[in-house]
Amino acid sequence: MADPGRFVGRLCPMGVFDRLPVDRLGIWPARLTWFLLPLLAGPGIDDALADRSRSVATTVEIALWAGWFVGLIAVFAPSTASLTAYRLLAPSALAASIWLVAVDGTWDAAAIGAIAATAVALGVSLLPSTGDVMVNGSSYGPERRLALRPPAALLLGPIALTWLVMFLTTAGALVLLAQERWLVGLPLAAVAALVLWRGLRSMHQLARRWIVFVPAGFVIHDHWSMAESVLFQRTSIAGLGPVPLDKGELLDLSGGAPGLALLVELDEPAPIALRARSTIETFSAQRIVFTPTLPGRLLHEARVRGIRIAG
Repeated sequence: MADPGRFVGRLCPMGVFDRLPVDRLGIWPARLTWFLLPLLAGPGIDDALADRSRSVATTVEIALWAGWFVGLIAVFAPSTASLTAYRLLAPSALAASIWLVAVDGTWDAAAIGAIAATAVALGVSLLPSTGDVMVNGSSYGPERRLALRPPAALLLGPIALTWLVMFLTTAGALVLLAQERWLVGLPLAAVAALVLWRGLRSMHQLARRWIVFVPAGFVIHDHWSMAESVLFQRTSIAGLGPVPLDKGELLDLSGGAPGLALLVELDEPAPIALRARSTIETFSAQRIVFTPTLPGRLLHEARVRGIRIAG
């Protein structure tokens, strides 16, 4: 029987999803779209602010430029912290452009261009290849980090809701303070600061969910669902590959995340401590399932590092 690992390597030498041109470009689409954002979205936003008071227009412009500058640093200095900032700023840019254009009420070419440019920037920020480069930016030495997909339960509302509350409280506080409505603006600013602090911590935990390849094997690092990271020694891995149709008994760490789930099978059961609300439960598992954002690239990395790829 042919070695399935060699088959995977021939089929996708840089991973299944790397066959798409945009994924082969890595983080450069993110850098290009964000760098050009002021040029493409600026005219529409300037028009929308033209009829606003000087204080409000100046406050909004400063906030937008500050956000753009932070995002520019994020895409040119990739790390998990940069990924958190970038994926919060990209939807905020789109929301701000829609809000300003809707309030102004002028839907001309410049306004539509601003919304289109920020929408493209948001789409690029969510590409798996973008997240892959930024997550791996925090690695060191011989490590290789690959991101995990968020659990389905979080994708269905909590992530978007957390961002929305952060955006609305911050934007509302800035506008009220610019209008010198201190009685309402100052309390809302305090609320926004608290929401930002809690929201950033939660969102950053999602950015820190990854698989780490090390010389000894690979580690599942997911403090969202696991009490502690787990190292699977290369010598103890019987096989790594897509979840078979006949699943059998296994421990599912994917949280129902969409995408191709992978199964790592061990020679013998390993203890894994999972978070269950306010408690920690320990399981002994020999077959563990997880869902990376780029499963093909992960399988290629595993094959290169001498981990057996299951058929």
